[in-house]
Amino acid sequence: MVPPERQKVMTKGGLLKDDTELSKLSVRAGQQFMVLGAVGELPKAPEKPVQFLEDMQEDELNKATDLRVGLTNLGNTCYLNSTLQVLRAIQPLQEALSEYKGRSGSNQGDAGLVAALRDLYQDMGKTTDAIPPLVLLTTLRTVAPQFAEMANSGVGFAQQDAEEAWLRIVQALSSVSIATPSSQPFVQQYMTGHLSIERTCPEAPEEAPSHADEPFQMLQCNISSTTNDMTAGILDSFSQKLEKHSDQLQRTAVYDEKRRIARLPEFLPVHFVRFYWRRDINKKTKIMRKVKFPRELDASPFVTPELAQRLAPVSSRLHAVQKDRDERAKIRARAKGRHLEPGAVEGGALTDEQEREQREKEAESIKALVHEDLRADAGCNASGLYDLVGIVTHKGAAADAGHYMSWVRKDAVDTQDSLDASPNEWYKFDDDKVSIVPADKIEMLYGGGEDSVAYIVLYKAKPLN
Repeated sequence: MVPPERQKVMTKGGLLKDDTELSKLSVRAGQQFMVLGAVGELPKAPEKPVQFLEDMQEDELNKATDLRVGLTNLGNTCYLNSTLQVLRAIQPLQEALSEYKGRSGSNQGDAGLVAALRDLYQDMGKTTDAIPPLVLLTTLRTVAPQFAEMANSGVGFAQQDAEEAWLRIVQALSSVSIATPSSQPFVQQYMTGHLSIERTCPEAPEEAPSHADEPFQMLQCNISSTTNDMTAGILDSFSQKLEKHSDQLQRTAVYDEKRRIARLPEFLPVHFVRFYWRRDINKKTKIMRKVKFPRELDASPFVTPELAQRLAPVSSRLHAVQKDRDERAKIRARAKGRHLEPGAVEGGALTDEQEREQREKEAESIKALVHEDLRADAGCNASGLYDLVGIVTHKGAAADAGHYMSWVRKDAVDTQDSLDASPNEWYKFDDDKVSIVPADKIEMLYGGGEDSVAYIVLYKAKPLN
């Protein structure tokens, strides 16, 4: 209600004042009065003083606008810039790096490389201008001399492979064992999966299959003349033939090797194997074939039967919850379009508080289905479902040249809390140039020509809350 001191009452003849004598108004039974005043509570003063963007320091402006800054190309370093932007989308990595106390410097080995990565990411959060990753680049070339290779022309450094840069940085993160809040090694907890490998010998059917466990930090998507989608490419890499000694045959024999995932990490990168060596021309060549990849990945085709059984209840419940939330989002959008009050019966839209309460209940129902072994394994994916959050692309036909760029889903890095957020916008990083593009542009990265094509894609486990 409006406080009496803010109300105005009108009747035929004019505005009533505080000292108006009602006996002189000749009021009749049933006569109407008009009360003027705003509906609802009075506006409240802001809790903090209003600060305008033009008055903010660079670090304050970066946080307020959630601006993502680019990285300066220091001479054929787009392979590194694109890799760093996608790795930055891994939020737990930022938290683990902030606690790392190592010193930066090229003479510190992997510890110095990790420290340089920490310092670079911290600097990127304090400015709105592009940053030259000079210290990190110098350190990388010291600890991994292959990145210091000179161009064939003899002028400047050569273009390098983004996948090799990714793996080398992850190797450094793993070797210095930066820790998570639970004091567990970050890479092993959030970025390492485990493969269950079975090898059988068709030439010796009586020989018992051999089994092995192998860690991995990136899946490979093989591309053949028949590969149309990423799932097929990954499954192709999981079925291989190899030669090894057979104890039963007492000679070298061909074995069938079948791989399946026994542990899924929270962050899952996939490398599209587009570069290969052509012996006929003695040159590295790029495969241009169009290969589709999903924005929402169900990893169940890649896992062992035992893990699939544990993932199924959570996966099924997550699908149902997402469907319900999508329906509620549509109702909220319609209510806003018709300017209905939140919670109005006619609109059927929940208020923000009601929506959050509903989501808490849904989250509890999902978490209750998580298998006890997966619940105890922090950093694993307990549902098998992933969202696409980052892409490194390569442009051009030449394997040792061309141009790398990266794309990061905007809501994967934004800090703003929105109940109606949708993955409809992506950051596009072209070295120091940063732009925002609609989600439908991502489908243009499937390949099929010399334009930008997906080379590494990063998936993040769907959150259970």
